[in-house]
Amino acid sequence: MATPGTPQVFQQETGAGSRVVRTAPADAGRITLSIVGTNDLHGRIFTDRYGRGGLRVLGGFVENLRTARAADGGALLLLDAGDTFQGGIESNLSEGRVVVDAYGALGYTALAIGNHDFDFGPVDPPNPIEGALTATGAAPAAGAARPAGSPADLRGALKVAAARARFPFLAANIVDDATGALIGWPNVRPSTIVETAGVRVGLIGLMTQGGLRQTLPSHVQGLRTAPLVPAIVREAAALRQRGAEIVVVVAHEGGWCGDTSNPRDLRSCDEQGEIFDVARRLPPGTVQAIVAGHTHGTMAHIVNEIGITSVPEGGLQFGRMDLVVDAATHRLADLRVHPPRDICTHEDPQAHTCTAPPHGVPVRYEGRTVTPSARVDAAMAPELARVHAMRALPLGTMADAPIGRDGETETAIGNLFADALRESVPGATAALGYGTGRGGLRTGLPAGPLTFGAVYDVFAFDNRVVRLVVTGAQLARALEDQLTRNQGRLASLSGIRAAVTCDGAAARVALSYDDGRAVSAGDRLIVAASSYSAGRALWTAVEGEPGVESAEQELLIRDAVTRWLWHRGHLKAADFFDPARPRWTIPAQGPVCGPAPTPR
Repeated sequence: MATPGTPQVFQQETGAGSRVVRTAPADAGRITLSIVGTNDLHGRIFTDRYGRGGLRVLGGFVENLRTARAADGGALLLLDAGDTFQGGIESNLSEGRVVVDAYGALGYTALAIGNHDFDFGPVDPPNPIEGALTATGAAPAAGAARPAGSPADLRGALKVAAARARFPFLAANIVDDATGALIGWPNVRPSTIVETAGVRVGLIGLMTQGGLRQTLPSHVQGLRTAPLVPAIVREAAALRQRGAEIVVVVAHEGGWCGDTSNPRDLRSCDEQGEIFDVARRLPPGTVQAIVAGHTHGTMAHIVNEIGITSVPEGGLQFGRMDLVVDAATHRLADLRVHPPRDICTHEDPQAHTCTAPPHGVPVRYEGRTVTPSARVDAAMAPELARVHAMRALPLGTMADAPIGRDGETETAIGNLFADALRESVPGATAALGYGTGRGGLRTGLPAGPLTFGAVYDVFAFDNRVVRLVVTGAQLARALEDQLTRNQGRLASLSGIRAAVTCDGAAARVALSYDDGRAVSAGDRLIVAASSYSAGRALWTAVEGEPGVESAEQELLIRDAVTRWLWHRGHLKAADFFDPARPRWTIPAQGPVCGPAPTPR
C-alpha cells in the first residue's frame, strides 16, 4: 500500500496486456477515483447537428478529468454499460469495430455486453456485394460446427469485436445452455480487477434478466441470463478474495429519474426499475457503485448507499461519480454523484445549452477548455475509410426517381423489399415485408445510380429470411391478428393481395393471388418473411397448428435485396406501387375497425 504524498503507480489490466502509469503525489489522506459511465451509445460516434455528443468531444471531457485526477493523485475509470455498437450506420457497417478502436484511444477500462451487442450476428464478408451474390438461403445442418468468426458463427461479430478491444468485455450472468458455464470467449470474462492510484478495483459486468429476448433470436439461441443479484454476490466475493478493495458493477439494466439535482431524493424516480431492486437486495457493502444502462433513462442517485449513474441513449451526456477512498485503509470515505451534463464544445452563455460551433462560447470542464480528441479521430480513420469504400460499391441499377416510404397503407420501398424477399425463397407463393410506421425500413432509395450504401441506409439490421409454410386460412388469420395487435400497421405484400372488411370491431382479411384468383382456405402457401418483424408476427399467430412449418435461412434480408437489385436496369416507384391496383384494400375508416354499432 502506498504512503500518502508519494508518487503512485497503477497497473490497469486490458485485453492487450497491462499498462503501468505513474501519477502525481496523492492528496494526503484521500484518493479520488472518478468513474465515468457511458451506456446505450448505439453506434452514435459523431456530433449531431445541434453540437451535442460525438466520441471526439467525449474524449475532450475525459482528457480534462483524467488530467485533474493525475494532478491530485487520483485516477479515472471509464466504463460502458452496453448496447454500444448497433445503431449508427458507420458502426453497423464496421460491426462495431470503429467504436472499439475509438474506445481504445479513449482509454476505456471495461465494457458490459448488452442485448443489442449481439445484433450483428456472423462476421460480414469484406465485400458485401460479393457476399450477397454468393450467399445461399439454406439453413445450416443440425449440429453443424460454427467456428468463431466464421460466416456461420451467429455470435462471430461480437467475438471479433471483443478480441479486438484493448479492454475486457464483461458478462457475469450470460450462460451457455450447452455447458452450463458462463460465456468465456477471448477477452470476455465475468469480472476483472484493475489497480489504479494504488487501489484495487473489482469490476463486474451484467445484462438485464430479459435482455436476450430483445435481440434477434437466432443470434442468442443456446444462451440464457442468470439472475443479477446472485451473480453480483458471487463475483464480488471472488473479487474480494483476489484482493479487490472497491467493487463496481457495470450493468446493462437501469431505471429512470426525472430530477438529478439531489442524489438522495428518489421522488422523481420510477422505483420499479430493475436496477433499484438490484441495489436494494444487495447486502450492505457488497458494491460501491453501479454504472447502469438499457432503459435509456437518466440516473445520478444513491440507493442503499450505492452510487448509480446512467445517461440517455446516443452518447449525448456525461455521467460521473467520484469515489473518495481513504488512503490508509482503502475503504470508501465519501461518494459524490454528479448530475449528468451535456457533451459539447460550445454552449449558450445564458441558457448553458449546447450550440453548434462556432455559435456560443467554448465549454470548460475541470478548469480547462474542452478540445475534441485528435487521438479518437486517428483511431477511427482506418475503419471509417473502409466503411466509406463499402458504401460506394455500385449495384449497376438506376432509380429514375426516389423510391420512397410515403404512404398510409403501402409504400413503394416496402413492396420492393417484399418482391425481393419472395424471389429469395425458391417456390415462394407470397412474401410479407415491412410496411408503414416506425421501425423496419428507415428511409427510401434515392434517385440515381444505386449503391450498397443506399440499400444499407434503408435496412441496416441483420435480420434473416424465414421460409414459412401455412394454409390460406392461417395466413389470413395471422394478418388479422397482426392488424389487431399492431394498431393497423400493414405488412408489405408480394404475390398476394389482401382486402380488409370490418365485422363489428373485428378486422377480416380476404386473400387473392396477383392474377385475381381467390386464395382458398386450404391452399398450401410458401411464404417468405423476416426473422424479426413480419415473420415473428405470423409465427406467433399460428404457432403449433398442424402443418405449419418455419425455417430460418442463413440469407440476410439485406443480401436478398442487394442480390435482387443487382444490374436490374432502371427502376421507378410505379413499378412497385400502383394506387389504381393496390396490394391492400382497406375500408374508408382505415385498417383498424371500430366498435360494433349499438343496436336500436
